[in-house]
Amino acid sequence: MDIADFSYQLKNVLWSEEALSLIPDFGWNDGGCRSLMKAFMIWFGSDSLRTYQIVKEPDQFHSEHAFVRLGDWFLDGDGVSGLLEMKHRWLYEEGFSAVIIREFDPETEPNHSNGEEPHYIHPALIRKLVQILDKHFHHQEVYALLQSPLQPTIQIKKEPSHETEF
Repeated sequence: MDIADFSYQLKNVLWSEEALSLIPDFGWNDGGCRSLMKAFMIWFGSDSLRTYQIVKEPDQFHSEHAFVRLGDWFLDGDGVSGLLEMKHRWLYEEGFSAVIIREFDPETEPNHSNGEEPHYIHPALIRKLVQILDKHFHHQEVYALLQSPLQPTIQIKKEPSHETEF
């Protein structure tokens, strides 16, 4: 299994009915991201990874999105991505005007300026999500895979052929 395969499989597991049933009324990128971050922290061990957030302004401390980093890789509800992929997705797919990606401590995250508290599902449901990860993936294999260095994505543009078919 390579990073692309794992990312695809992870996304399929996370967006399955089994996992989505733990976060009714929202998804992993619109309310469930912190709970998924906590599940990854339990599954990998909090010493194995770092927690990150996306904010729109440097003086903003309440996350627009929360996720984890293991090695060079970021994990969230969309699977596995590198820094540029994560930034691109939130700028162009999610439509953010600005994206600042930085490490943060979820234990000290303040409420949003509108008073909204950081949202987490019940701890028992987060543990259930960890069980779902265990059911579908071999923890040690995934950990080793994510320790591999980030390889740049290279797209090869095929030049038009100047040969004539006979």
